[in-house]
Amino acid sequence: RIQILFENVEKERIQRMNSNNRGIVLCFFVYLVLCTCIVSIIEIPWLVVPMGTGFKVNMTEVTENNPSFSTPNMSQSTNILWNASVDGSCGVSGYCYPFEDGSVMVSLLMGRWGQRCYQMNPISLQTGPGNRTSQFDTALHTPYLLTIAGACLMIVTWIVGVCSCCNHDCGRCTIYSVIAFFLTLGGTVFTAGMVLLFMFSNNESSCLHRICSANSSFSIGNCKLGWTLYVAVIGVILCFLLAIASCILANKTPLRSKGLNNPVREARGNKRILTSTA
Repeated sequence: RIQILFENVEKERIQRMNSNNRGIVLCFFVYLVLCTCIVSIIEIPWLVVPMGTGFKVNMTEVTENNPSFSTPNMSQSTNILWNASVDGSCGVSGYCYPFEDGSVMVSLLMGRWGQRCYQMNPISLQTGPGNRTSQFDTALHTPYLLTIAGACLMIVTWIVGVCSCCNHDCGRCTIYSVIAFFLTLGGTVFTAGMVLLFMFSNNESSCLHRICSANSSFSIGNCKLGWTLYVAVIGVILCFLLAIASCILANKTPLRSKGLNNPVREARGNKRILTSTA
């Protein structure tokens, strides 16, 4: 009988070790998903305007950013086609005009001298580099804020994943079920931000309309898919796959709150009793 108890203790120890290893692997992949979300938000090139592509310069925007530059002939012109001197880009966090830093075209389009890229601030929510006042724009800011919210949920998921390496029971549910919930919620919110970016592509304030000359929803205009978009898609797919894997691990992890005894502790207790009796 003592030998059977020893075998049970060893068996439960191996099962616990395997469970800890699964938690560590899951935590690593959640961290990988978190990195893809953060990179896809920070890096702009979701869509790229190749160098040499015809870029439509909105003269109305130029005159608004440079009132002193306005002339009667310019007010009659809506768009002027200009060849891109460098690769331009567009993403959820901002855009880069397809002209070199410090060029005349950048100063006309941005309303100031300097860099050709504009990256939004999630706190101030400005609509452009020349606008210093906070003004919420649905087409411009909603995809950005949703992707940030999804990334924040991924951070919470990763923290819970770290806790899963030490404890697999959180009361009425397992840690894995909590991870599955936050992964599903975070992936859904992040995906919603991605979809809205392309849904608002025909809006004048959208970067797809501004940079890619998109005139209809879910159109990329003159742009091509950039590497950051691939990173975001891979991260979302991996996120939902991890949510499914977490559900499977949650079903395999017993709950002590349901009245189930811990077999490892019970076997060790019996071992001490039998040893002291002997």
